[in-house]
Formats: sequence, structure tokens, C-alpha cells
Amino acid sequence: MDKVFTLHGWSFDGSIWSISSFESAVHLVLPGHGISPFKSTDILNLSKEVGEFIPFGSTLIGWSLGASVAALTAVFYSQKVKELVLYAPTVSFSVVSQPEIVVKRFLRKLGKDFLGTVYYFRNLCSKERWNIPEFSREKTIELLESFTWFDLTPYIKRITLPVTIIVGEKDSVTGLKGAFEFWKITKKCILKVIPEADHLTVLKYS
Repeated sequence: MDKVFTLHGWSFDGSIWSISSFESAVHLVLPGHGISPFKSTDILNLSKEVGEFIPFGSTLIGWSLGASVAALTAVFYSQKVKELVLYAPTVSFSVVSQPEIVVKRFLRKLGKDFLGTVYYFRNLCSKERWNIPEFSREKTIELLESFTWFDLTPYIKRITLPVTIIVGEKDSVTGLKGAFEFWKITKKCILKVIPEADHLTVLKYS
């Protein structure tokens, strides 16, 4: 899987792919989540960094925030990406997946109690426990804020390569609505809803 690259979600790292069929892929680390080859915490610019990093003929596998970065990379570097597999994507985290007031409240909590809020978020993702990455607090918050307020709609209309979307029936983070709206807009797209799976355990399915 030397041309298969994964992008994890916010507050996690590449270890999450150990429960998936992409365990042997190349796991890219997001800024602020450990040692990363990428600098930008703006997901638009980050996707361009990823596009420069990957070789031609790559398959991108993204989860949650990582799904947004993977999708944008496919827009700007369509000549390099041959396929997308997106777990729990959303066109817009604020409004579509979560009410704006909930998002603002979460960001305030994150600023006051960073680690406590991270644990709270990870509990929403799944009851399964995972190691905490070595965070850069500032970069991690900046990356989340960029993802939170970004609307993918005008970008993903331009995706023409094959896309598979996989979402858990019990996803309470990006949710069924986020995945469905993404599927509606994207050409050549297959949507799979996994019964009983949550935001994180959906990675067990392909």
C-alpha cells in the first residue's frame, strides 16, 4: 500500500487505522498531532501541502477532518489522486453536522480546558479508548477552527474521480446528514451506511 495514504481526524493519530483494512497504508500526521511533514493549519493550504507530498496514482483515505483534507487534495491535485475513500465526511461541520451554537460552545471550552475537552470529544467519537498524540495545543486548535467554519460545497462539486463514503448509523459527530449532503453533491460517489457503527468504529468497515 505504498501509494495509499491515510489522513486521521482531529485529536487522534494514525494508530486509529489499526482497526481498518488500511493498517499497512502510509499514515500522514496532521499538524499539531505529533511529528508532521505539514505546516499549515488552514485546511485549504494543508490540502495543497498533502498534494505536493503524495505521488501520482495515489489513493487517499480520510476520516472526519482528514476526509475534508483528502477531498480538497483531490480537487487541487486531481492528476495525482485516483480514488477517495472518505469515512464520516461532512460538507460543513458547523450548521450541517452541528448547530453553530454548539460549535462555539465547544471551542470556548477547548480554550479554557484543552485536555479535558479533548477527552470529552473523543468520548463522543466512540467509547473505545485510544492513546493521546503529542499535541501542539495552538496548532491543534487552529486546525479545528479552520475545519469547523469551512464549507466544502463549492469545491467538491469539482471532484470527478471515484469516491466511496462510509458513515456510521450512530455517528453523533459529523453525522448521517454530513455524509448525505457530501454524497448528494459529489459525482461518481457511493454511500455506505453502517448499522450500529459510531463516528470512530465505522473505520472497521470498507
